[in-house]
Amino acid sequence: MSDSAHLEPPAKKRNIDPIAPTNHPWNLPATVDLVHRCDRPEDAVLLIPREANLRIGAEAKRVVARVSQAVVAVASIDVYGHQLWRASGFIVEFDECSMTGTIFSSATVAQKIQMFPDIKKIKVYLFDGASYEATIKACDNHWNLLVLSVSFDRSVKTMNMVEISENRTAADVHLGGFTQQPHSACESLCSGDTIIGLGRQSEEPFGLQANCGVYSYERWSDLPRFCHEMQKATFINTYAAVGGPAINKNGEVIGMLFHDLDCTPFVPSNVILKWWEHFKKTGTYCRPTMRVFGANLHNARSASWLKLPTSLYKGSDGFLVELTSRAVELAGLQQKDLIVECNGEPVATSLQLFEILADNIGKMVEVTFVKAEDNSRRSVYLPVEEIPEADFYSWPISQYDVY
Repeated sequence: MSDSAHLEPPAKKRNIDPIAPTNHPWNLPATVDLVHRCDRPEDAVLLIPREANLRIGAEAKRVVARVSQAVVAVASIDVYGHQLWRASGFIVEFDECSMTGTIFSSATVAQKIQMFPDIKKIKVYLFDGASYEATIKACDNHWNLLVLSVSFDRSVKTMNMVEISENRTAADVHLGGFTQQPHSACESLCSGDTIIGLGRQSEEPFGLQANCGVYSYERWSDLPRFCHEMQKATFINTYAAVGGPAINKNGEVIGMLFHDLDCTPFVPSNVILKWWEHFKKTGTYCRPTMRVFGANLHNARSASWLKLPTSLYKGSDGFLVELTSRAVELAGLQQKDLIVECNGEPVATSLQLFEILADNIGKMVEVTFVKAEDNSRRSVYLPVEEIPEADFYSWPISQYDVY
C-alpha cells in the first residue's frame, strides 16, 4: 500500500477528503511526479527523486488525515475561462454566522505578468472538488503572501498556526558550542524535527499531496534579494504545493511552502501572523527594514562569499551583518558585526529581529552589536523604514505553476 493511499476514501461516497488512485504518481512512497504543462517538452514533468523525501509513517498519516480538509487548491482564471496560475492554500479562519472563510496562499497566483492573459477571478477548490470564487483581501508581492475571502455554503475545517523558535540542541554536533534559546512561548523547532508539506491539485481528483522531511538549520539562500527570514525543510515538493502549509508532527501550521530544486523553503508563521495582524489593524503591509542584510550566526557560515570569523563570537548567538547600506555603515554597523540586541531585547535570529522591527516601523531603534575586529560591544540608533518596491524580495520563476 502506498504511503497515503488509505488516508482519504473517495469523497463521493463519504464526506471526507479524496485521494488519487493507488497507482497515481502522487501516491508513490517518497516520490512525487507532477505533470507540468508548458511549451517545452523537456519541462513537461517534474520528477522528485525517491531519496529526496522521507517515508510518511502511520502517526504522520493520521495527522495529515486530520487536517487535510483545510488544505485547498487555488487557481487564477483568465479572461478565456482557463486556469492560469495554480497553487495551494489553507483555511485559517471561518465565521459560522457569515459562512465566510479566510485562506492564506501564494501571491504568485494573483500576479499579472506580461505576455500572459489577464486574470478574471480567483477560484478555490475544496477536497471534494467544490469550487468557490474568492475575493482578494490582501496581496503582498514582497512576502509573496495572498489572503483570500470565500463565502462557503457549508462549514469548513480550519488549521491552527503556531510561531516557531529556531532551536539548537546538544545533538546538533555541527553547531559546536553555541547555545540558542527559544525567543517566545511558541513551537520549538530543532534541526532534524519532522516537517510535512501539504498541497492539493486543482483538477480531478483534487488529490492531496504530502511530502515529508526534516527541519534544516542551513539557510535557504545567501543572496541579498532573497528572503532571509525563510526557513528550510529537506523534502522536495511540486509547484502546485506552493502556498500550502508546512506542518509539524501535531498538524499545526509552522509556515507556508515555496519551491526550490533541492529543498523546500517556507515562510515561517511568525512572519505571516505578524504581517496579517498589522494589516488588519492598519490596512497596510508590514515590510520593515533597517537597510541591513544578514543571517543567523549559526547558519551564516554557509555563505560562500563571506569568511566568517566564528572564533570572535564563541559562545554567542546573534544576527550576523553581511551587507548594509552606506548610511548604516557610516553610523558604525558594518559587515561581520554581530547584532545581539535591538531596543533592549535579545536578538539571536532573523525572526526575532523581524518581530522587533515590525513593531517599530517609522521609529528609531537602538541596535547593540559586537564588533568583528575586537569583540567590543557597541550601540547605534537606526531608523526602521518600509521597504520600497524596488527592494522587494525576489521570488524565482519556479514559484509559478502555469498550465
